[in-house]
Amino acid sequence: MKRPPLLTEDGYLLIDQKTDPSIAEELGVSRLAGIMRLEATSDTLRGVVSDLISAGFSRDRCCLIGRSGHSQIGLDVDFGSGLPEIDTRRKRIDLPIQLTSLNPNIPDTLFAEIKAMVDSGRRLTIGRLFVPMGPPLSRAQIEEATLNNYLLLTPKSSVDEHGIITIPLENTRYLLSNTLLKAGQNGQIVLYESKEGLGLIQYSSRCGLPESLEPGDFLCGAIHISLGPYSALIERELNDPGVFHLAARLLDAVRTSGISVPRQVELYNGSDRVVATRDLRVRLRIYPADVTTTRIATRLLSGSRARKIMQEGVDFADATSIFDINICDSLFDTLSSEPTERGNYGRILTRSKVIDIQRELLENEWHESAQNRVVYEAVRGTITSGVHHGEQITPELREFVESLELVGGAQNLRKVFVCHEFPAADTLRVLKRNNVGVFIGRSLKFQEIPANGQQVHSLSVHNNIYFGQTTYETFCDLTGREGARFYLIAGDGGERHVREFHRGFWMTREGKEKIANAHTMIAMFGSHVDGTAEVLTEQIYCFFEQLSTVPEIGGCFAVCHGSGPGVMRIADDAAADQGILRIGIGIDSEKIGQRANLRPPILLNFNNSARHMRQNILDRTSLFKIYNIGGMGTFEELLIAITNLKLFQSLPAPHIFVDPFGLGENGSHLWASTLAQLKTASSLKTIGSHVVRLAPAWVPNFCHVVRGYEDVLAIIAAFARDPVSYWEKAGIPDPDLLQAFDNAIQAGVIIPPYLREAMRSVRGRSE
Repeated sequence: MKRPPLLTEDGYLLIDQKTDPSIAEELGVSRLAGIMRLEATSDTLRGVVSDLISAGFSRDRCCLIGRSGHSQIGLDVDFGSGLPEIDTRRKRIDLPIQLTSLNPNIPDTLFAEIKAMVDSGRRLTIGRLFVPMGPPLSRAQIEEATLNNYLLLTPKSSVDEHGIITIPLENTRYLLSNTLLKAGQNGQIVLYESKEGLGLIQYSSRCGLPESLEPGDFLCGAIHISLGPYSALIERELNDPGVFHLAARLLDAVRTSGISVPRQVELYNGSDRVVATRDLRVRLRIYPADVTTTRIATRLLSGSRARKIMQEGVDFADATSIFDINICDSLFDTLSSEPTERGNYGRILTRSKVIDIQRELLENEWHESAQNRVVYEAVRGTITSGVHHGEQITPELREFVESLELVGGAQNLRKVFVCHEFPAADTLRVLKRNNVGVFIGRSLKFQEIPANGQQVHSLSVHNNIYFGQTTYETFCDLTGREGARFYLIAGDGGERHVREFHRGFWMTREGKEKIANAHTMIAMFGSHVDGTAEVLTEQIYCFFEQLSTVPEIGGCFAVCHGSGPGVMRIADDAAADQGILRIGIGIDSEKIGQRANLRPPILLNFNNSARHMRQNILDRTSLFKIYNIGGMGTFEELLIAITNLKLFQSLPAPHIFVDPFGLGENGSHLWASTLAQLKTASSLKTIGSHVVRLAPAWVPNFCHVVRGYEDVLAIIAAFARDPVSYWEKAGIPDPDLLQAFDNAIQAGVIIPPYLREAMRSVRGRSE
C-alpha cells in the first residue's frame, strides 16, 4: 500500500514591518516576502523537513499549497529565499515564502491590506505544506481505482504511462468585481475567509473561456474530476511552457467528489506568447489519502451507491449523519429556545471552527431585528467573541465539525447555522449570501396576527411546522435555485425525528430514497364522516393492493392526502401497512382537537391562510385525483383542482368521484350534481346574438362518478395503459395537452414513463 503524503494544517503569515513589496523581474509583477509559520507540527513532519534541509531542501519534494480563494483573486504563494527554521521545543516550522499578485486587474492595495491585517495581529492563514512520502499512483492503479468507483474522469481526460492525468479546460470562466472587492472591508474578508469570502464578488461569465491568453493574463477557469479516497496534486506547469497554475494546487480526497461540479483552476500566462485556451491542459497526479479519510471514503463508497456518489458528490447527510436524532440534538447544546432562558441564541459551524452567537438582550428585552444584525456580523467575521477553534470546541461538536471536511459536490454546504427557530426570510437570504449552506432548526417562524393587523413575533417556540406562503417560497427558492439545505427536528418524545426540506417537502431519509422511484401519485380527498370507515377501509386497502399489479404503475406509486382524519387517515394507514410511500400535505385547520399526523415520510403543512397554495401543490404533485365523501372543504378542493386542469396547471388525467352510500338527493351519487353543473358550464350558451362556452367542453369528460374502488382501479388502469386513446375520447385538443405538459416540465412535476411516451406520440403528430 502506498504511503499517503504529509499535509500540514494551515500556516499563517508573518511579515517584517520594514519589508516593502518589490518587483519580480522574471514576470514583472509585485512581490512581497514573508514567513509561513506552521504550529503544533508532528515529530514526523519536523523530522522529514530536517532531513530535506540536510539534503539541500529539495523543493521538488515539497509543495506549497495556497488557499483557493487567494488563488482565485490572483495571489500566488511560492518558496522564498533561505531555508526553513525548525523550533523543536515549540513544535514550530517557519518557511520563507514570497507572495506575488498575478491578476493585473486587482487594485494595488492588495499587499497593503495584507500588511495591515498582519500588523494588527490578525492571523492570516496563507497555505499548507504538502510532502509526498512515496510515488503517486501509476496508470494501472488509476485504471483500477476508476473501475472500483473510487475515481471518476471525464471522457476528454487521459492518463499517460507515468500516471499523469491530463484534463482540458471546461468552457467556464469566473469573473471578479473589483468595485466590490475595494468596497468597505471586502478585500480583507476575502483574504481572511478565502473561498468563502468570494461569494458576493465572484461571478460565472456568460461568455465562457476567452479564446486566448495574452502574456501576463490571469484566468480563473474550471476542470471536472471526482475523487474518492485520493487527493490530486495539480502540476505547477501546464502542457504549454510558460503557463502555470497558482498555488492552490491540491484537490482534497472525498470533498472533490461529484463529476458534474466544476473545480476551479487559476492560471497565469508567464510566457511572452499569446496562448490559445482550447489547447491548454491541466496535469495532475493522484496520491492516496490518509488512513482515516480512506476508511471513511471506503465506507461511503461501498455497494451500488458508490457510482451515484462519485457522480453527485458525498451528500451532507452521508458525511454528517444528520438524520441521527442524537447527533442533531447535540448541535443544540447550550442553545436556548426563548430569550428568558439561559443560553445562546444560535451557532455557526464550519470545517474549522464553531461560532456561538449570544442572545442580544437590551435592558433585558430581546429584539429580533438586533439579533438578526448580530447574526449577520458574526457570519461576516466582524464579531470575534464566541469563536472556538480546535480543542476549544466541545467533543460532541468537534466530531460534527470534522465531518464537514467530507462534504463533497459543490462543497457549499460546509457552513451550518443552528437555531431553535428558523430566522425570517430576509435573514436566511443574508446568511446564504455569506456562504451559509445548511440551516438546522426545531420550528418554523411563528407569528400571530393581533387585532390591529400588525405582525408580532411570539417569544415562545412552539415546534411550528406550518408554512406561510412567503416562508415557503423562500425555502423553495433557497433550496432549488441556490442549493441550500434545511433540516427540521419534528415530533415529540420517542417519535422525534429529523427531516430534510427536499423538492419542496419535509422528507425523512426513507422518504428521500423512496421518492426517487415513485412516478405515479394518487391524491385522496375526503372528510371525517362517521359510518364510512367500515366500507371505505376495506375498499381502499384492496385498491392499493391491486394498483401495484397494473403493469405501467407497478410498485412505483405514492399516496397523497391532506394529513387529516377520516378518509385521509384511512388511506395513510392502508398505504403504511403495504409499504407504499405516503405524502401528507396538511393544513392547520385540520389539527383542531388532534395532533398533527407526522407519520408520512414526506410532509408539508400550511397555515389556513395559505390553503389555496396547499391545494395547488397537492394538484401538481398528484396525477390521479380521487374524491371521497366530503363536505365544504372537499368541495373547495375539487373546484380548485378542476380549475387547475382547465388552466393546464396540472397534468390531464382522470378525476374520480366515489360514493358507495348514495348520499346525494334521493339516494343518488353525492357528486352527481357537481358533475351536472360542470357539464352545464361547458355546454354552448347564447347571450343575445353571442354564442358562449363558460368552460372547455372536454373538462367534464375527465370527471367520473363511481360507486366503488373497483371502478376507480379500472379507470386508472385503462388510462395508464393508453393515455392517448383516453385523451382522444375526452376531446382535449393537442395544443392544450402540449401546454399542460410544458407547464408541468417547467414546474418540475414528476411525469410517469407512460405519460412521457404518450406525449412523444402527441408531439410527433403535431409537428
